[in-house]
Order: sequence, then C-alpha cells, then structure tokens
Amino acid sequence: MNKSARFRQSIDFIEKHLYEDIPLEQAAQAGYTSLMQLYREFYTYTGHSVKEYIRKRRLSEALGLIKYSQLPLAEIAYTCGYSSQQALCKYVKSSTAMTPLAYQKSEASYYFPRFDSEPVRQVTVTAETIPKTLHMKFYHPRQQGIEQQAVDALHVHLPGYQGRLFGRDGEPQDGLFCYKLAVEYDSGLVNKLIHTIFEEITVVPELSLTFAKTAVRSDDNEIGLAWDYLYLKWLRTSMFEQDDGHYFEEYICKSGEVKKLVLYMPVRKRTDYDKISAAVCEDKAFLVSTREGDGAEEAAAGAVMKVLARHHPEMIRTLREFYVTQHGSSCTCGVRLEQPIELPLDTGLEVLQLAAGRYAVLERVNYSDSGVFIILLEAWIQENGWCREDQPACITYETGGQAESDAIMMKVWIKLKDVKNG
Repeated sequence: MNKSARFRQSIDFIEKHLYEDIPLEQAAQAGYTSLMQLYREFYTYTGHSVKEYIRKRRLSEALGLIKYSQLPLAEIAYTCGYSSQQALCKYVKSSTAMTPLAYQKSEASYYFPRFDSEPVRQVTVTAETIPKTLHMKFYHPRQQGIEQQAVDALHVHLPGYQGRLFGRDGEPQDGLFCYKLAVEYDSGLVNKLIHTIFEEITVVPELSLTFAKTAVRSDDNEIGLAWDYLYLKWLRTSMFEQDDGHYFEEYICKSGEVKKLVLYMPVRKRTDYDKISAAVCEDKAFLVSTREGDGAEEAAAGAVMKVLARHHPEMIRTLREFYVTQHGSSCTCGVRLEQPIELPLDTGLEVLQLAAGRYAVLERVNYSDSGVFIILLEAWIQENGWCREDQPACITYETGGQAESDAIMMKVWIKLKDVKNG
C-alpha cells in the first residue's frame, strides 16, 4: 500500500469518527503510520494541521445544519461533537463574524470539504529566513534554458562558489529575456561580478516569511508542472493564500551542475472562505457562440466579440458579465445581454437563457481556472442534501468597470431542484 492510500485510510477514520473525541493515535494506526508522521502528512497534503482540519470539518457540518435544518442549536452542537451550545456559538462567531441566527439568515455559506484529492507532490509550509543576498540580472536572446545559462555564467565568474543560490524570472528588456540570480552576500563577491555579463547588481536584506515549498528535479517541464500544482491546485484547497513578495527557486547544485530545485511561494493564512449560497436568481440572457476542440474557449469568445464589434460596437464598452460553460470538448462562451438586440441570421450566434430558479452559487475573486471550484460546489450540494438539475455547471465573470477595482468576480452556477434529498 502506497503512502497516499495509507493517508486516505487515516482520513476515512477521522471522517467516520468526526463527531467524537478522536484518538489521533488510532487515526495514525488506521493509516499504518506514526502519530508524528500523520502530523507531517496532514500539513503536507492538506495545508492544515490535523486538529485544525477536524475543527473546520465539524464547523462546516454544523453550519450546514444551522442553515438548512430545523434542529435547535443545542441538538446541532451535541450532534456535531461540541461540548455545549455556547461552544458552538463561539466557533460560529469566530469563523464567520456572525451569530448562528445571523448566519442562518445570511446568503453566504461557510464550507470546508472533506479532503478527497490525490496528493500529487509533497508540499511543506514553513517559516524561513532567507539570508542577505546579492542580486543580479542575466539577459539572453532565448528564454529556453536561460536558467542554466545564468547558473553556468555565475560559476564562470565565481568558480567554487558553495553558498546558497536562488533565481526567478525577470522582466524582458530591449528584446532580451531576463533571469535574476541571487547569491549569499559577501562584500568580496561584488568586485568579482561588476563589469561582467551580469547587470544591475544590488544588495537585498535578510527576508523572513512563511513559504510553501516543494522540490523538483531540474527539468523545464517538471518545474512548470510543479508551479502549476502549487498555484492551481494546492493553494486553492489549502488554508493559505499567496502573500506579498515574489516567488523564487533555490538551486541545489553538485559539482557546478543543477541537480534539483526547491520552489518557494510566499503564503499567509487565509482570512476568507469561498462564499457559497443557494440563491434564487432571475432570468439572464447571454449572446453566445459554441466551439469544439483545442482552443474552443478562445475561439468561441472571439466569435462573439467579432460580431459585436461589427454590428454593435457601442455594447463592447459596457460589457460587465461574461459566460462560459464546458461540456466535453465543447465550450460555449458569451456576454450578458441587458436588453434584446438585432443581429443578422448568419452570425452563428444564439441567445442562451440562464433560467430563473434556485442555484448553488460559489463566488471567488480573480480566479479563472474554475475546475476545482466546480468540484467543490458539487461536494457542497451533496453534503447539504440538495438535488441538482441534469445540466452542466456554468461560470460567469463579472467586472467592476474602469472606475472601480480591477478585480474580477468569478461565479460558478449549478441549477438546483426545488426539493432537497430526504
């Protein structure tokens, strides 16, 4: 049995005994591991400590009952493993900034799902101090392999350098690509680097931050996949969000050759949660186009904008809401119609109605990759006893306009039936 399967068994044990006083030693034994290893794996795979995971799962279940059941608070508290009604109220208040009654009447839903994804690679979160460093820029006409080119150039000018070595992408300049390197500061290194191929040499003070880190072998494709995993999957389902500051990579070298890299992404604990609601929505009309295959989304969106630019250019300046839905290899994209418009019959576009009714809606700011949020919303629907209509989820993107923030609000919509399960 591999490590991932063992961890799932520990998760299964915790979920089975979620409302009890869970003996964590038994949870570790269920996954054939030690308690200390269980602590490490929880943080690695989920971004949470095991105790925090249990607290958030209990609260999620309790808030679902508060929102959608008629049970008294005392019974909900007892059912979900809280010592008293007062203890439940305390946790609700600290997590949602609302009393249970205010939360019940609000539109938002706090939801923390069961961990049920495949841990692709090991991620650790640690507070770390990066030493005082000497930064420099390396320019090259080709982007492919620029990192290794920069490292090779560094070892030409600093043969035998044994200190820590960091790097990250820089801004292109004058048609050249840029890569930034950083070495541990030593006043003697400055004279060795000036008047070399490296430019804009600067000193950066010691930096202390919390980082999410993962190690990867030195391969361009593997490095790209690892960054995608950190940003697109791990970060979105962890308890963290990206902190201010730059990402970077640390090179682990042997005999001047890069063997592997450690990726650093600055993070901080999240203070918000995905806003989910079961909301009654009015009819919405979208002018859409559908395309198939690779690049279907871009092609469909481009077809709509091309027709508007030709026949109704005045609309383009006032567009605020965009529509996307994916079904297999087919993608439908469009824009919100505030009022009916006339178009020639041969445009290939159609008007799609987002029918009035009750929808499960998840809101998130400035996220475009919606797949993980569709899965999250589907899990919320199931856990809260709703029945969904047999139609794919759709996504809308709302902009605030030039006078407001550049933030884009993404909403995932899944049509619900009027009657809940059970």
